[in-house]
Amino acid sequence: MVQRTLIIMVLSLMSYQFHSCTKSDRDTRRPGSKNTVESLAESGGTDIRCNNVRYEDWKTSEYVLPYAVGETYRTNLTNCTSSYHAPGMPDQFAIDFAMPIGTEITAARPGQVFHIEESGIDGGFPNNLAIIAHSDGTFAAYMHLTENGALAEVGSFILQGDIIGLSGNTGLAGYPHLHFVVIKEKPLEFPYTSVPVTFKNTLDNERSLLPYTDYPAYPYE
Repeated sequence: MVQRTLIIMVLSLMSYQFHSCTKSDRDTRRPGSKNTVESLAESGGTDIRCNNVRYEDWKTSEYVLPYAVGETYRTNLTNCTSSYHAPGMPDQFAIDFAMPIGTEITAARPGQVFHIEESGIDGGFPNNLAIIAHSDGTFAAYMHLTENGALAEVGSFILQGDIIGLSGNTGLAGYPHLHFVVIKEKPLEFPYTSVPVTFKNTLDNERSLLPYTDYPAYPYE
């Protein structure tokens, strides 16, 4: 009994560390609030404290949207917005994509599968995720996958656009979505350091994706 309790505590801690936003976090930008999308518009959709952040040219970015070409999904919290994505937070450069459970998630960049967790159930713990290591030492984490939703094996090499998992609602998700974040190093430690990225196969995103906006995935080379 004691051993089982310890296991549950460890799984809960891991779910807290690899989090995203809950439904209440998603609703923090209400009409009339200082955190409304309108109040962020002047800074390109992000908090003014992130104005000096350098972004790679989106037209030549190494990243594509983490879902299939031809699909369109809406962002919720994005870079330097609020809650877990607020400036100074580990996930300040993370992006949440609202999508139904079971949506195919594709690799935003080629790499090697570094870590997989898929034992969590939707609406429960732990937080399922796939972590991909890139050639420059960064890692992309695809979080809140559905139960048994990892479709790649640890150690395998994947190409950009390969299907790596199915979206879900595990961990501290609050609602079905993909939490995408690129991490500078040590992706299994929290707090980690997130990295700002842009995407080459969608609408203009000079300072990455805006919150609460539909982004289509266009064909790319």
